[in-house]
Amino acid sequence: MAVMYIYTDLCEHFACGMCGSCCRNDWLITVDEESYRRNALLFGKTGREEEFGKAFVPILNPNANCVGEYAYIAKQANGSCWFLNGDNRCRLQVEAGHGHLDAVCQTYPRYPINTTRGVELTLSFSCPTVLKLAMRPQPLAIVRSEHAPLVFSLDSCVAAVYPRQQPPSDPLRYYFELEHHFIDILQCRGLTIEERLGLIETTVSGLLKIGRSDGINQGLDMIIHNNYTIMDSKSEAAGQWCACPTDMLTDILVEHFFVNFIFKKPFYLYGLERTAKLLRHMWGRFQARGKKESDRLGDMERICSVITAIEFEYGHNRKALLMPDNF
Repeated sequence: MAVMYIYTDLCEHFACGMCGSCCRNDWLITVDEESYRRNALLFGKTGREEEFGKAFVPILNPNANCVGEYAYIAKQANGSCWFLNGDNRCRLQVEAGHGHLDAVCQTYPRYPINTTRGVELTLSFSCPTVLKLAMRPQPLAIVRSEHAPLVFSLDSCVAAVYPRQQPPSDPLRYYFELEHHFIDILQCRGLTIEERLGLIETTVSGLLKIGRSDGINQGLDMIIHNNYTIMDSKSEAAGQWCACPTDMLTDILVEHFFVNFIFKKPFYLYGLERTAKLLRHMWGRFQARGKKESDRLGDMERICSVITAIEFEYGHNRKALLMPDNF
C-alpha cells in the first residue's frame, strides 16, 4: 500500500539556502554508535585518525545518555560545526554524500511524524530559509499526496500519533478533527490573534468537560458548530480572511508559526490543557517583545527572533519550554 504524505505546503518550496546558520547554532549534534563507527572507518581509510578523535567526542557517561547519543560533533573555535567550510558547505557531506550524515543532519529542518493517516511532514521555523518562505500573506495549506515533497528517511519520524488508541471518552480519540478545527481557528483573520487563542482555550475547556460525560460525540459537534458560527460572523464583518495589508505581515507570520506548531501534534503529545497553556506562554513572549507604545506586535526582525528562540527550545531544549513555570 502506498504511503500517504500529509504536509504543509511550505515543504513543496523548500531547498537548503546554504546560509550555514543551522551549522552555527548553539546546539550539539549527537551521533549514535553506528554513525560513530562508520565515521571512524571513513577517517581511518584516509589516515585521518587524529582528526576523527578531535571531531567526534564520545559522551563520557553512556549509561545516562538518551538513545542514539553516543558521541557529539565538536565545534570550531568560532562556534560553527567542525565540518562547516568557508563556503557554508559540509565537508563530510561533500566527501561521503548526504546519506553518510547522521539522522539529525539528514533530516533538519524537516519534521516528520508517523500517524494513522500516513507520514505527516512540516518544517522547523528555526531555519532562516523556512522563515523566509513563511513571510507571505497566504494561509498555510495542508497537502495530501502519495509522493513526498522532500527527501527524508521514514526512520527519522520524531513521534507517533494514533488517536484511535485513545479510549472512547477521551477527546483526543478525535484528534485529527480537532487539529483541523484548531487550524481553522488560528487562520480566522476576522479575529485578532488574542481572540483566536482565547477561542482555542474556551474550546479546550469545553472538550475537557464533555470528556467526562457520555455524550462526547454530540458535545464535540456542538462546540465546533458554535465556533464556526462565531468565526463566520467575524469573517463577514472583516471581509475575506486572506485579505491582508502589508503592515499585517508580522501578525500573519505569527499565525503561520502557530499553525505550523499545531501541525507538529503537541495537543496529542502533551495534552489539550497543557498545550493551550503553552500557546498562551508563547503568545506572551511575542507580546513582551512587541512595541510597548503600540498594540502592534512589533517589527519583523523581533518577531523572527522570538520564533527562532521558541523553535530552538522545542527542537533542542524542550524541557526548558515545557517547564512548570511556563504554565
